Amino acid sequence: MPISAKESLKELSEEIIQCKKCLDLAKLRKQPVAGTGASNARVILVRNYPEETDEKTDILSANNLLRKLIKKINLSLSKDVYITYLVKCTPKKNPASDAERGTTAAKPSKKHINNCISFFSKEISIITPHIIIPLGLDVSNIILGKYFSVDKKYRSMDKIHMRIFENPSFKLVPFYEPEDVVLSKKIPEDKYTEDFKNLHKLLKVI
Repeated sequence: MPISAKESLKELSEEIIQCKKCLDLAKLRKQPVAGTGASNARVILVRNYPEETDEKTDILSANNLLRKLIKKINLSLSKDVYITYLVKCTPKKNPASDAERGTTAAKPSKKHINNCISFFSKEISIITPHIIIPLGLDVSNIILGKYFSVDKKYRSMDKIHMRIFENPSFKLVPFYEPEDVVLSKKIPEDKYTEDFKNLHKLLKVI
């Protein structure tokens, strides 16, 4: 008897937690972070890598914003949406001392992405979403190259923001990353909210 999508994601989550392909990340990480949300989601939101909780700053505010906007457009993580990451561990530079541990975030390397991309492919295969939303320029370029054979590297989100790319399996609609709203403040929250409202409209016609 074939297992359900929910069980398949659970098995995948266990596989991710045990992963040690990137030894540099395995030494410094707290724990890999698998995706969360509906096993039959119509939408997958993809961030670059997970944040780690910091009691002194609300470093989880980016995910909080996503959850708030998902709820605002009458969707839910239990039925409609799945949030995941291209790289399941938080990349860090090797700290010079234990006192610095956890303070030096780093951009994922090609090795980190290549080692982790199979997990994302499995999530797509299990969930079979209608739309994938890459959050930010780096994530958008990686997914376009891997799943759409787009060799061009876009240098500005303005060129691809809310543009619809299609392949036989799903549509891709790049969004700005939530950090642009909650950290750098480059994008007003009301403008980001409009993007999510447009996503809801798109779901009604596909």
